[in-house]
Amino acid sequence: MKTLVVVYSRTGNTLSVARRIAEYLEANLEVIDDKTNRKGVLGFLRSGYEAVRKRIPAIAEPKQDPGDYDLVIIGTPIWAGQMSSPVRAYLTRFNGHFKQVAFFATSGTGGHVKAFEEMAEISGAKLVATMELTMEQLKRGGDWDSIKSFIEKVSS
Repeated sequence: MKTLVVVYSRTGNTLSVARRIAEYLEANLEVIDDKTNRKGVLGFLRSGYEAVRKRIPAIAEPKQDPGDYDLVIIGTPIWAGQMSSPVRAYLTRFNGHFKQVAFFATSGTGGHVKAFEEMAEISGAKLVATMELTMEQLKRGGDWDSIKSFIEKVSS
């Protein structure tokens, strides 16, 4: 199955999970290039505000067309109980282009269920699997059992 892993990561946590998934599945990796400065406290606050307000920020044109893939796995941090605004921009940009999707999120506060539901709605595609990893799991080096279970679901 031709698979693309798409990710946005402000701090690198979500990206590290995406790299593990892409490597294991031998999938292509697309990192969403956000044009907004999200560094420091102001960047953190701006990010939460955009997520709650469901803003769609400018992102660079992706290198890969998700329509060329059987499955697109999309990773996002959870901001204020919402998907990140760069992921919202990506999903909106490619609405209707996805065949099947799977989602994963990294979160310190939860909110993944609502985010996954909205991501599925915006994508317009069949949802295959979801996974959330907490900051506690990431601090311990990630939860390889959860990642393996997720990979098994998307591979079947």
